[in-house]
Amino acid sequence: MTFLSRNWRGLLVLILGLVTILAAQFLLQVCTDAGHMLETTKGTMVPMRCHWSEQALKGAGGLVAGIGVVMLLARAEAQRALSAVAALAGLLMILQPLWLLPTCMMPSMICNLSFKPGAILLGALVVIAGVLGMIQWKRVEQSV
Repeated sequence: MTFLSRNWRGLLVLILGLVTILAAQFLLQVCTDAGHMLETTKGTMVPMRCHWSEQALKGAGGLVAGIGVVMLLARAEAQRALSAVAALAGLLMILQPLWLLPTCMMPSMICNLSFKPGAILLGALVVIAGVLGMIQWKRVEQSV
């Protein structure tokens, strides 16, 4: 078997993790990128909560990329379990802007128009990649 046919799952998860990090940094906009900040009672300016959701998405993207690296280095038997872990990390990426670290309350804010749908889409892609990896390994086990 060639390298790509053996390790497509790990490569896909690694690429999705790196794309998540880069998209959160450069493509998906939050309120801080548009210049919106919160003013405290003491007059200091602090980032809005969508900023922290963006930071958490970068961390989850790093986690997914790390899972992809481990999948590339792991034996075939461990790759199915790692696919399940990747799917769970994708679920975490979906839950971050929705429930764990929600974006701004106003639906017209830039974070709800750019960041939130992008984070949900990237998380869904990671979940799909993880589920595909589990299904593929189940087929391989049944055929043996």
